[in-house]
Amino acid sequence: MQIYQDFYQVPKDFLQYVVAGTFFQLKKDCLKQLQGIISGVNNEKVLFLDVYPGESLSEIKILLSTKERMHLLEQLGVQEFLSVTDSEFREIVKLENFTNSNGNAKIKYMCGLGQNGINPSEASNFICDSFSNTEKFHWHKQLGYLYPLTGEVVYGNKIGRTIGYPTANLRPDDPDKIIPPMGVYAGWVRHNRNWHKSMINIGIRPTLDLENVTIEAHIFNFSEDIYGQEISIHFQNRIRNEMRFPSMDALKDQLKNDQKTTLNLLEGKNMFSPKDNFIIL
Repeated sequence: MQIYQDFYQVPKDFLQYVVAGTFFQLKKDCLKQLQGIISGVNNEKVLFLDVYPGESLSEIKILLSTKERMHLLEQLGVQEFLSVTDSEFREIVKLENFTNSNGNAKIKYMCGLGQNGINPSEASNFICDSFSNTEKFHWHKQLGYLYPLTGEVVYGNKIGRTIGYPTANLRPDDPDKIIPPMGVYAGWVRHNRNWHKSMINIGIRPTLDLENVTIEAHIFNFSEDIYGQEISIHFQNRIRNEMRFPSMDALKDQLKNDQKTTLNLLEGKNMFSPKDNFIIL
């Protein structure tokens, strides 16, 4: 995929047809529409213009970080990509070589985007509607893909390895990303183009008397040192709420049960292709 750094880098040939969307809030209906557009493009020169909130709309939380949007669109078959803020987009649509009197630019607006940019209230409602029942965590039914968190593996307190469950602690690459509710999950970790079954915890780990919320994944049958490297966590099922246990032994017993539940939930699922950056359902 060709990724442009700004609008002026884009060859004019790719302005004959522009697909512009707020892909940071991509969910199932928009995903299907996008798949249909891409499958019908053939060899046409098309620019996919990704519009995200930026500083002027910093109150809007996002589903997909810039890197996640790039990965998803590339997997779908997008060839030419430019990501701009809402304020940059509003300036671009005024340019003569984008919307000229000869009609050279054919623009398709998607995912709630209009010629006037992002509507903050519509964007917020769009996202809230996707996550109306977070405790049961059926987000994939609304999204059409397993929800991802992408970021860097950072150092934690290393307590997990002392009880037989070492974890990779994730720092998301975008502070505006929506984080799933605290609890234990079954899911997948992608690292270096490989997919791994994982048990994921989001929370403060009350049994250990800790306070900061962490996102950590225990990756099954994995022993590599990946500090400082990028991974993406993809959530498949929510197993339980975060709980305080009366002792470390009780916590270990519960983790054994969680592991069994996780592996049962993931059993028989495909180990995804190295070319897939996303798990699209």
